[in-house]
Amino acid sequence: MKYRSTRSSNGNDDLHSFEDVLFLPGYAKDGGLYVSDHIPQITKDQLNSWKDLKYPDVVKKILRLFTSEDELTENEIEGVVTSAFKDFEFPDKVIHLEKLDNNMYIAELFHGPTLAFKDLSLAVLAKLLEIFLKKRGKDKRVTILVGTSGDTGPAAAHSIANLDRVNLVLLYPLNRVSKIQELQMLTVKAPNVHICSVEGNSDQLDEPIKECFQDENFSAAHSLGSFNSIQWGRVLLQAAHYVYIYLQCCPNIGDKICIVVPTGAAGNLAAGFLAHQMGFPIKLVATVNSNDILARTFQHGDYSPAPDVAASLAPAMDIQAPYNIERVLYLATHGDSMAVRNILQDFEQSGKVKISADMLSAIHEVIAASVSVSDTDIVEAMQLCYSRYNYVVCPHTATAVSYCFNTKDHEKQVLVCLATASPAKFPEACKAAGLGLSTHHRVDRLKLETEISLPRHTFLRGQDWTSQLKDIIRKI
Repeated sequence: MKYRSTRSSNGNDDLHSFEDVLFLPGYAKDGGLYVSDHIPQITKDQLNSWKDLKYPDVVKKILRLFTSEDELTENEIEGVVTSAFKDFEFPDKVIHLEKLDNNMYIAELFHGPTLAFKDLSLAVLAKLLEIFLKKRGKDKRVTILVGTSGDTGPAAAHSIANLDRVNLVLLYPLNRVSKIQELQMLTVKAPNVHICSVEGNSDQLDEPIKECFQDENFSAAHSLGSFNSIQWGRVLLQAAHYVYIYLQCCPNIGDKICIVVPTGAAGNLAAGFLAHQMGFPIKLVATVNSNDILARTFQHGDYSPAPDVAASLAPAMDIQAPYNIERVLYLATHGDSMAVRNILQDFEQSGKVKISADMLSAIHEVIAASVSVSDTDIVEAMQLCYSRYNYVVCPHTATAVSYCFNTKDHEKQVLVCLATASPAKFPEACKAAGLGLSTHHRVDRLKLETEISLPRHTFLRGQDWTSQLKDIIRKI
């Protein structure tokens, strides 16, 4: 298995190994994102043989399909996955499925150390980094550069904390994450974790990160890598929970189910699309908050950001630049790099682009619907879910639940809502919904330090964030 850019026009001249892609900046030299050069196909017989697998075993299967024995042996994959999930609430099964009624499930993806689904992939990515660094020798180091809208940051910090030869520089938007998310970042006590708050929104802080990656000399000199979903490894590993959910929830192997995906930068959505292309009979529904660029894109082909990123009750989805739309387009066109290149270059030049009817039709074969959910609807969905099922969801999960409450699809097929974070992380939204902290299931798992580690906390202010960020990286 080799990897190439979504915009590559060089055929076999620009291929990389899985290990290479793990250490490369998330963006390829041509501006694209890395993807596999082919997609392994899963047969119905294989589906049947996987039916009783636990989640960690599914992760092992996915890693084996997308890596060579020369890179990772079976024993190494076993060790990576087992060690990655040892801090989870349920180390054996990892994901809990809550059945709300006959055809509606909640897939609780948040039973990792930071109570968000980002733990699922980042815990494994950190272990993969560790094992490949050992193979590369004691002089090899890497600096992981991450921007977060709320949940990636704590998960990255926890997974990388105190790793040898790995540094993390983490940017988050000041006053645009929940207080608990902020504390999860600022209280990490590890000398290799460096936190930067930025006076802007999550899309704005992505710009200096991208400029650092695209400065080839600077990026190479400091061995920059990414744990954001521009990193292929993260998208690949997220495909595993779609596979596991399908195997657990389908009435019969081969039957279709629908998975409703709260999404921001579209990395989780791209992972679901990948699972579908591998042969798993799933349909997807994309739900977003009032930042509706993905809903408009998938409904009407209108890929154009709004003038501002709106602050919402679901802050991890406060995004108007969903960079994984590029992988969705690539997968929908079955690897048409030229079409993807033309669309994204038009977008980068003009700030907007119209997706063709043919391409939209290809997307709709997998993403059956896409909806934008307002804060009012988020609150109503949280209240209704609690009153009807005595079950509390976070505001991001509420966008998926809102869709389910307003569709009749569950009368015809299984609907699974991805619960991307514990409601315990969002007391502000729970308060807005009139749900007290006492109603939060498993809230006792959220153990927070209160001592903020200020020596490694930097504020980026003014205009030239890129220069400030480069200075921080140079001093590490």
